[in-house]
Amino acid sequence: MGKTLIAVMGILLTSCAMASPTTDTDIPRAEHPRPDFQRAQWLNLNGTWQFRFDPKDVGLKQQWWTNANAQGTDWKKQIVVPFGWESELSKVHQTEVSHIGWYRREADLPAEWKGKTLWLHIGAADWEARVWVNGSEVGTHRGGYTPLEFDITGAAKAGSKATIVVRVYDPQDPELPGGLQHQGHTSTSGIWQTVWIEPRAEVHLASVRLTPRKSGNAWLLGVEATIHGPDGNAVFRIKPQDATVPTRSVGLVLKNGTARAAFDLEIEQPQLWSPDDPHLYKLELQVESAAGGLDVVDSYFGLRTIGRGRYGQQNHESILLNGRPLFLRGVLSQAFNPRGIYTAPSDEFLQRDVELAKSMGFNCIRLHVKPAEPRFLYWADRLGMLIIEDMPSTAKHSPRARAQWRSTMREVIARDYNHPSIIAWCLFNQSWGIGNGEPTSLADSPQQQAWVEQQWKHVKEVLDPFRLVIDNSSGPGDHVISDLNTWHVTENHHAKSRARISMVVRQTYPGSTFNYVPGKQQDTAPLLNTQFGPSEGRGADLDVSWPLRTLITQMRRHEKNQGYVYRMLSDVEGEHTGVLNYDRSEKQFGYKAFFPKMTLADLQGDDFVGFDSPPVIEAVPGSEVTLPIFISHFSTRRESPKLRWWLAGMDNLGRKVKTAPQIVSANWHPYRTTFQRVLRIDIPKNRRFVGAICLELLDFRGVRIAANYVNVLARDAHESTENKTRLPSPRVQVIDSRTVALRFKPGDYSRFTSKNGPREGQRSDKVFAYGPCRIEYRLHIPQFVIDAVPDRIQVLTEVGTKAKDERLDWPTGHIPVAAHYPQTQDSKHSGTLNILLAGKPLWQFRLPDDPADSRGVLSHHGRYHLGSYGYLIKKEVNLVKHPTIPTRLRVEPVMSITFEVPAGPQAAGLSIYGERLGRFPIDPTLIIHTAENLTKRVGWTSYRPVAVQRQNGAD
Repeated sequence: MGKTLIAVMGILLTSCAMASPTTDTDIPRAEHPRPDFQRAQWLNLNGTWQFRFDPKDVGLKQQWWTNANAQGTDWKKQIVVPFGWESELSKVHQTEVSHIGWYRREADLPAEWKGKTLWLHIGAADWEARVWVNGSEVGTHRGGYTPLEFDITGAAKAGSKATIVVRVYDPQDPELPGGLQHQGHTSTSGIWQTVWIEPRAEVHLASVRLTPRKSGNAWLLGVEATIHGPDGNAVFRIKPQDATVPTRSVGLVLKNGTARAAFDLEIEQPQLWSPDDPHLYKLELQVESAAGGLDVVDSYFGLRTIGRGRYGQQNHESILLNGRPLFLRGVLSQAFNPRGIYTAPSDEFLQRDVELAKSMGFNCIRLHVKPAEPRFLYWADRLGMLIIEDMPSTAKHSPRARAQWRSTMREVIARDYNHPSIIAWCLFNQSWGIGNGEPTSLADSPQQQAWVEQQWKHVKEVLDPFRLVIDNSSGPGDHVISDLNTWHVTENHHAKSRARISMVVRQTYPGSTFNYVPGKQQDTAPLLNTQFGPSEGRGADLDVSWPLRTLITQMRRHEKNQGYVYRMLSDVEGEHTGVLNYDRSEKQFGYKAFFPKMTLADLQGDDFVGFDSPPVIEAVPGSEVTLPIFISHFSTRRESPKLRWWLAGMDNLGRKVKTAPQIVSANWHPYRTTFQRVLRIDIPKNRRFVGAICLELLDFRGVRIAANYVNVLARDAHESTENKTRLPSPRVQVIDSRTVALRFKPGDYSRFTSKNGPREGQRSDKVFAYGPCRIEYRLHIPQFVIDAVPDRIQVLTEVGTKAKDERLDWPTGHIPVAAHYPQTQDSKHSGTLNILLAGKPLWQFRLPDDPADSRGVLSHHGRYHLGSYGYLIKKEVNLVKHPTIPTRLRVEPVMSITFEVPAGPQAAGLSIYGERLGRFPIDPTLIIHTAENLTKRVGWTSYRPVAVQRQNGAD
């Protein structure tokens, strides 16, 4: 049957609880779970099993594994394997704590397997799994993250039916490794990875370790194989599919059921594995016994080295991939998902996680206190994604917790050792389970420090000498001994984050005690940020496009820092700081509004262009600003680049501002950060605007290498003597001989009708209401305007919808944070807006959304409703068609403008922005064109408010 067996196994699968599936497409997670160690013949047991909880723990006493008990009504519940019983996809969806679950199903074992030994596998079950086959207990495994396998040959026969019963006990004990399950996330209990049976030859390959390394100029693959079976002679054979890898056969003698083979293969014309070129070599591993039995396992390897050391003339160590410095652009992944929790809904879901991360420019994923499903590592190997794999932590520190953590750690490393994508093991995170929140902290316990050092040395010297090992992803001052000097930064404020990053770099040098526990000090380990981003605690839901860009810029400014890990890939339950939504739908970053076609990937290349300034430069129109520029160069490009820059934006009358692009020469040095000549930029005169200085790094062909920008806020230098703040735009401004602008603040309303309002942002620069509402402003029209006979009026304003908290995908009990705003998503919150002028309904608009991203410059700069903004409305009415309006003005020089969200299904609320919040530097404005010349000169202004009958009395 060979490799075609899995395609027809669905026909053979049966269950007492439901009709049998007919094809492998009916089997959830039907793909082989271990492409790195795969036999051609195997039987996938995922799908519907009988299931029952055991709240009183009576199942063992009542022998629920026996056939006599199997027909009871208590087995009527069903569960879909391989999903934990808390998950939606399990069809049980039991989120209340349940510690014991029993699984039962039958499977037909193919007759073709006669003469083979039969092995039952469960990829992972949290926490203790006891297994019976046809009433006989075949084994017990403890550990929620690692695989179990049992020889069931004595209990089941090929060509017959096998009844499999599994009891899983999840005590949810803080002394057991649970990772984020101990940090407020939904638990995963029971079987949560694929279950399968495979036949093996009696003498078979039990395990293999594949270690790529370089010796002098030669590239070698170290092979260490363990063979199990009856004592006697056997041959271990390695058959590569690439002619540049030699075939090797080794004769063996099994004694006490075991034999081992170890040798090196020299690879000719080596093709190295890297994120840019993830070349994999396929292998066929064979074990042939003297009796003629043959066991065949398919595997693969990638040829790469990972290490640390100084490169060239640098005075600091770098992370070295294949001997060259590597700048890590990482993202933290908790590997949760909404429907399967710990288990991915499909293999395509795992693949897409890697593809999405790569598309955004990340070259590394840190698996956060959760070892991955092996299929995820397979996709990382194939697609070229570097992996830092964390060990799951306990929540308490005790002798029992130590033993359980150590057992899990050893099994994780043994399972995942062959994956070329894994470059580092991270043993602990922020001292979870070894002193963080414990009665005795890690810093205060020499005994705990000694134990951590012992574990690090065991991994580094015994389990895996060929990878980097991090003792503790520091948070801060938690290092004992480490290959990488890791650190975190969570400030979401430019000045604070800049100071923090600079301090860390400044205090990183051999002999420094910074970042280490008392009594320990730094050696020459490379400096690596392993967590950064806005960490506002559970309940934070905010635009991350702004801090992500500014923090990346800050960290690439320091060449001593060898990379970063952003927190995190996707939102997860109570943490909404991902670059993706929880369901992996995309968020909008808004960079293209300032820089055409710019995406997050432009900030995450091997080469980077940045600036050393605040994210918003405040400038006076007509002045000159200086901008320090730097280039971080980690690609293999050698030709000198060019730097192109220009200024773009929009002024307070809704007109575009743009300067012609300029190209200047630039220089760089390999694996260094090089500061360029300071740019000197002339800010356009007589224009208040918000924009950006756009920076583009070009190669010798003029192709973009990297892009970045710094925002500019140009406004007048006048200051209020009372509060030393810049004055707003003039309330009345003569634009030309027949055009005048009248401005008013959003908080200058005369009437506000809403069940949920009015609600105002700081300084009345944002007014909003949920649901249906009506906001009316009454504006005094100056006599000199009326005398010139108004004939056209243009309305200029920034507005958006206003979503209440129910827009957010939050668990019950979410408490919104006032300064935060959910980042713009593909899922919109659109609504209807009517605008009335002098009581006449003139326009109806469909407002797209209530967004927040990098376009909301003023909201980020103002630190209120971070990143929120609206859409620019610019509409004109010809008063010749509405003669009653100028007629009424001659009687009473007051014009009303009303914003109305009518009741109904499209009543999605309303936000009105002023010039100090949102995206545009625009207060709500009436631009009045007149038939005759104005008597006031061009440029004449007044700061006296034009709004009358103001309810809030704003100045």
